[in-house]
Formats: sequence, structure tokens, C-alpha cells
Amino acid sequence: MRQTITFLLIPILFVSCEEKDSFVESRLETAEKFMECLKNNTPDKILKYTYPDTDDKIDDKEAREQEVNRAYKFINKFGLPTKDKWIVKYDPHNNFERLLISIPIFKGYDTTLKVRRVNIIMVFPPPQISRKIYRYEVDADFDISINKITLAPIIIDTLSKHN
Repeated sequence: MRQTITFLLIPILFVSCEEKDSFVESRLETAEKFMECLKNNTPDKILKYTYPDTDDKIDDKEAREQEVNRAYKFINKFGLPTKDKWIVKYDPHNNFERLLISIPIFKGYDTTLKVRRVNIIMVFPPPQISRKIYRYEVDADFDISINKITLAPIIIDTLSKHN
């Protein structure tokens, strides 16, 4: 009996792992093509890899151009990490954000841009919804500390009023 159950479970486990791997692998290919668009600053080409009507950064031409240009500048300054450095989070139970890919562009402190961290994040829905990127963002952590401005003290001449 145990052998029969084991014999039946092994193929099921193998098929489910294979399904996950093909889902993730195909989305990683899409993410690579999307990153090429960001790297080359070609905002209209991202439309081939993104799901329509989900995000202003995708749908609105001006917002799309601005966001792609922003990503381009970070990539141009810091470069792209190799694919093995990408952070892939897969949640088969999430009905909206099944796969999240985070690409770490920079971590440290850049005195020119006053930035501490930059990631490009792509979110994919379940395959029933789409094979394309559902949402993306250029996630940057800027140093927002404001330099204190020292003002000269205001001198009030109280003596001249009494004279």
C-alpha cells in the first residue's frame, strides 16, 4: 500500500514542480525582455510585455515615458545585476500577484543622487489572467534629510524706539 501511494505521489509532485518551473522560467524571459526596454530607454516597447489597463505607469504615455526614463538613468549609472542576483518570489496561492521579481540595481549610498537603494520590481498575475507583467515600479529609497539652514539672528533695536 505504501509503495502504491509513493508511486502515485512522485509523478504528481514532479508535474507540479515542472509546472511551477515553466511558469517562473517563462516570466523570467519576459522580465529580461522588459529590462532590455528599460536599459535602452524604449518606453513604447514595454507595451509588448505588460498587461494593459492596470497601471498609469504603463497606460499613460507621458507617465510611461517618465518612469522608463527614470529606470534608464538608474540602470545607466549603476548597471544591471546578473540574473542570478534577481530575487524571485513565487506564491501559487496568490490570485493577483503570483510572481514577484525584484532586480536590485543599487544598494549603498550615492552622494550625487542621494539614493540608498534602487530596485526594479515586476509583478505577474496567475496564468489564467495573463502571461504579461501586471504591475512594475522603480523602487528607490532617497536620503530626504534636509540640510539645516542657519539664519542670522534678527536684531531688534529697542533703544531707538524710546529716544
